[in-house]
Amino acid sequence: MDEEVLDVARSIRPYLPSLVGEHAADIDGRLRRLLQQASSGDDVEEEILVVLASSPETHNWAAGMLGDEDGLPPELQATRTADFAGLPGTGEPVDAVRYVCPVDGAYAWWQTFVGDPVPECPDHPGKKLVRG
Repeated sequence: MDEEVLDVARSIRPYLPSLVGEHAADIDGRLRRLLQQASSGDDVEEEILVVLASSPETHNWAAGMLGDEDGLPPELQATRTADFAGLPGTGEPVDAVRYVCPVDGAYAWWQTFVGDPVPECPDHPGKKLVRG
């Protein structure tokens, strides 16, 4: 079982409403069940890839994350163009902080700003996500 595929499945879940709208709950439920099976030791990589490929939006998002050397969601990846040379100096972008479900790790959320409040896990109400 490829850990990168599992991480994509965990990480896409908060983005599903903006990616697929009314189909978000269905896709999220399917991914959640598959992630639970994976945590029990089942090899569900192919099934996860089928779910991720079920719409062009989720397919492109997943491909973008899998293709990133840092394993970041597409929205958090540094963008560079040939027209922009960048500022002088050695500064680098601040990394987003990853939070996961403390119960089973089947949900991941990325904090992009220090002041953003860390949410509760949608799968386990009352359980706040933890760094991971």
